[in-house]
Amino acid sequence: MSLTNSAPAPLAPPPPNMTTLKSISLKNIVGAALMIAQEPGSSIKEQLRKKLKVTIEKDIPNLPSKILLSSNFFVNPIMQDGPCCGVVALAMASQMLSNKEITAPHVLQSSQNLGLSLQGELFSAYDMAKLAEEMLGCTSAVLDMRDSNSKDILLKHLASNHPVLVPYDGDANNSPCLKNGHKAHWALLTGFLVSVEKSIKLDNEGITGDTELHSLHHLTPAKSRELNNQIRAASDVFVYGVQGKSRNIGLWSLQSLLASNANLEEVDPRREIETGQFIIPQEGIQRALCNRVVILHD
Repeated sequence: MSLTNSAPAPLAPPPPNMTTLKSISLKNIVGAALMIAQEPGSSIKEQLRKKLKVTIEKDIPNLPSKILLSSNFFVNPIMQDGPCCGVVALAMASQMLSNKEITAPHVLQSSQNLGLSLQGELFSAYDMAKLAEEMLGCTSAVLDMRDSNSKDILLKHLASNHPVLVPYDGDANNSPCLKNGHKAHWALLTGFLVSVEKSIKLDNEGITGDTELHSLHHLTPAKSRELNNQIRAASDVFVYGVQGKSRNIGLWSLQSLLASNANLEEVDPRREIETGQFIIPQEGIQRALCNRVVILHD
């Protein structure tokens, strides 16, 4: 074949369009990855065991006379991207309800479509309850923790292995603190640890003794519901909590968590001046978050 008749060599592909590349937000890519549920690894469970050991030895008085009862639902942790703590807390809560698991990006989109949030922020317990019912088709209720029976209702709900959503002030290590609402944050409660007197007679069905922490006993969901009265009457009450800033599980005294919940008096002034970036209830968080806890069930 003559060289003069050969077809021209194909042109090299054009270089990447840098304008297009720059238009892709790295923050959005990272955010999408963060807001995906991750299986809790062995390191998370090991961290919790260390926390349990410290709590049992340090915070429970008269331990030799006590039996410790524990029940926890392990959810797949979801890390938040931006002010989306309520969004990821609700997405994690969906794992505790029957056949209703949803993704955090889906919750975020719905919160915006319903006009409850701009960036994923939820400064109202009533908006959280409304969003949960809309997304999950579940029943919700907002407890006023100043009511005399509200703590019993909360513990009964946990004993039934149903999710509880609590706004509180989160410290640097995500434990409850008192910052007047300036560090307002949502946590999902997934279980409890309580101490009861050894004099209380318990049959062994549904109770498994811990292999390392000898005073600790793990309850099946059925046993947890059966022991509801003993759980509500316990003097030492701790709750397991997860939230969007750490994959680790928190273990907090219920008293300290509710004290933090009761101190949500005002939005951080730095948030309030960011006009148009957040939806803050007109009545203020003192009426929308303070002393409010959201419970969900099928």
